[in-house]
Amino acid sequence: MNKEKKKSDPVIILLDLVIVAMVFVILVTGLRLSFVISHNKRASTFMQEPSMMSFEVSNNNYAGLIQGKYINIFNGDESTARYNALADYVEALSKYKVYIAKGYDEKASEQEKIMARARVEMGDLTIFADKVDVMFDSVIY
Repeated sequence: MNKEKKKSDPVIILLDLVIVAMVFVILVTGLRLSFVISHNKRASTFMQEPSMMSFEVSNNNYAGLIQGKYINIFNGDESTARYNALADYVEALSKYKVYIAKGYDEKASEQEKIMARARVEMGDLTIFADKVDVMFDSVIY
């Protein structure tokens, strides 16, 4: 038997290289896409749990409490309504103090209404609202 070596056509070699490159690109793109999808699923399920919000309050980290409120609002979680009300109170109180200091009485009265509504909604967390009142009263303007 004669084994004859066939001459390789350069076009076929080029097409084989293109196919290998396309397979490689498809695999890399698929891996990246799966990473992005799994990352988005994990990121969208991030919620600020009531226990964490309680921790923020007990450590006087009201900025973290406010941040947790917005995270939960963004993700549609309403299980922390009392803590969200406390965060609303802290935000409104800080704005109220600024508006009073600047002489914006109308805007300050709007913030007072928000504070009154938040006090009703926060329930037994009003003791922390009282603590925030004392904290803001000690600030010198």
